[in-house]
Amino acid sequence: MRRFVFVACALALAACSRDPGGGKPEQQAGGTGAKSAPGEDPRRVIKEITVKAISSGETITIDGKLDEPAWAKATETGPFVDVASGAVNPRIPVQGNARLLWDDQFLYVAFDVKDTTIRGGFPTDALDPHLWERDTVEVMIDPDGDGDNKDYYEIQVNPQNLVFDSQFDDYNRPRGGNAGPFGHQDWSAGLTSAVVLRGTIDADEDKDEGYTVEARIPWKSFAKAKASPPAPGDAWRMNFYAMQNNGGVAWSPILGMGNFHKAARFGRVKWVRE
Repeated sequence: MRRFVFVACALALAACSRDPGGGKPEQQAGGTGAKSAPGEDPRRVIKEITVKAISSGETITIDGKLDEPAWAKATETGPFVDVASGAVNPRIPVQGNARLLWDDQFLYVAFDVKDTTIRGGFPTDALDPHLWERDTVEVMIDPDGDGDNKDYYEIQVNPQNLVFDSQFDDYNRPRGGNAGPFGHQDWSAGLTSAVVLRGTIDADEDKDEGYTVEARIPWKSFAKAKASPPAPGDAWRMNFYAMQNNGGVAWSPILGMGNFHKAARFGRVKWVRE
């Protein structure tokens, strides 16, 4: 989120760039969505998914367990990919995928992250800590669906269930320098989130498996959106990342065309009802 300078990621962290004010590692995610045809420039291909609304009468408890029937029917991104190449890259030490649901009041997002060394390390009362410096998941949201980087949002949740959230007027802007603030950090997503760990945070003596993040975000938080909640048939531009040490993997690859804030490389998320 906050790193706008490209970071040369070592070894498995392929070409990940983050900015000191809303940047993100440059990686990509696989799974459902558009694929390039033979001979087609992959930079012209935009991933797409369709997300169904929760059925009437179904509820979701935000506890990080993802055990409700609604989650079993949720739209999945498929495995996240290397941001630079657009391919699944098992050498990158963090892997993940995401699921999406919605109703008239909320956007629901769930991440399943594979990580053998879960890191937190922030004060439990930290406000907008720089979560991308260790382990975190991230959602980037450009509600207008045009990929122009105007009025977009960034939300991160880490294994401690700490949150970084901010709103940007334009690509990586406003930006207060390498230490921030990154965007309008006074903006709040107003989300409810929960995390379940499969391992021990900040403990090197054991091998972790990863963690799950479950979040519920009120549509009303996206005040810059043309329509919030979206109408059935609307498409927003979004991207999803699983990160470690300012690098990681994503749903939609950036392919060297910018940093993690590059809305033109976000995938299209179309909202529909049953």
